[in-house]
Amino acid sequence: MVQLSSPWPHEGQQQQQQQQIESAIRHKLKSTGEIDRIHHSLHANLTECGWRNVIQDAAKEAIRRKGLQPITLDQLVAELTPVARATVPAEVKVKMVEHLKSQCFRGD
Repeated sequence: MVQLSSPWPHEGQQQQQQQQIESAIRHKLKSTGEIDRIHHSLHANLTECGWRNVIQDAAKEAIRRKGLQPITLDQLVAELTPVARATVPAEVKVKMVEHLKSQCFRGD
């Protein structure tokens, strides 16, 4: 079998660097307890803007559409995930990204 090399010679290195950066960020957020504050803030923001109600309604509708056919949690999650991601308000996304940036670049 012939193995094709990447047209971008440093692509593998860049991917590895990206993974290392993400790992370092996750470690910092966990070790400082910031990840818990982020989860709490995200939960509060999504509840406040009504997103959670939208997703609950979408879940109820998905279950109703199935009728008497059983639906597994995995099927429900697969159906709701695209809706959930698409309906997160832009202001919530911006707020979370800004918060993450401020935490990652803070001089601890």
